Amino acid sequence: MRTLSGLAAVALAGPCFLQSLIAGGQTPEQEKVWEAQQAQTLVDQRAKAERLAKERAARKADPMAWVRTLDPMSAGGWEFRNVADDGSWAAYSTDHQLKHKGKTVTVWLRQEYAEPHQDSGSDAYMSTVENVQYDCAKERARTLLVIYYSENNIKGNEQSVQADPKASPWDPIVPGTLSELNFRWACGTDKDKAGR
Repeated sequence: MRTLSGLAAVALAGPCFLQSLIAGGQTPEQEKVWEAQQAQTLVDQRAKAERLAKERAARKADPMAWVRTLDPMSAGGWEFRNVADDGSWAAYSTDHQLKHKGKTVTVWLRQEYAEPHQDSGSDAYMSTVENVQYDCAKERARTLLVIYYSENNIKGNEQSVQADPKASPWDPIVPGTLSELNFRWACGTDKDKAGR
């Protein structure tokens, strides 16, 4: 014959019993405050979801409207490259500090996000700057440094991740992606760099 522990017995008794145990320690006034706080939290969550849906719809309808709110940062040589069809990101490149070594080119790339992004183990960020190396002969790339910024226009708090160039793996250039667009620009295979 089995015996149930106290916790298992409470769980089997159902959520109403558990809620009555939690509420049992509250005064009627505390219960009202708690219920009001829960109701307000739901209202706030719905309002935030509606606002986000409207912002996303507006960006999708006209992605460049959001891009125009960003600082082009032309003093750093940044040039607009592309925007996502849904306006979720915008990409920039600069030929400042562009380095050639044989068939290898090292460049700086910038990406802006319309909504906070978060990778595993990092804080939320709104923009990134990457130092990327392209092997123009073998059509591949590797990221040497990424700097994450908490605000758009590479402002706010920053975190960086640097790779050892000798240990950093090369990634193939996937056709039809932003990676290919950046590769073609850096290696001079698009029309913008044909005269280089």
